Amino acid sequence: MSDHIDKIIFAEVARVLAAVCGRPSLVTHGCCHYCDEPLVPALLFCGVDCRDDYDKEQAAKARAGRAG
Repeated sequence: MSDHIDKIIFAEVARVLAAVCGRPSLVTHGCCHYCDEPLVPALLFCGVDCRDDYDKEQAAKARAGRAG
């Protein structure tokens, strides 16, 4: 149960940080936005590695002039 609560807290903190940092808001859809692994509905990414890889990929796209 604690892991589930920790994941929900992580998702909320990530959402707030994204808003503060200017990342376009992502909508939860039950899968990781990077690797498509199934998730509980409150999460955007399955872990920090996927989140960081997603951010790196989006930054590279922005540098190349392509939208997310």
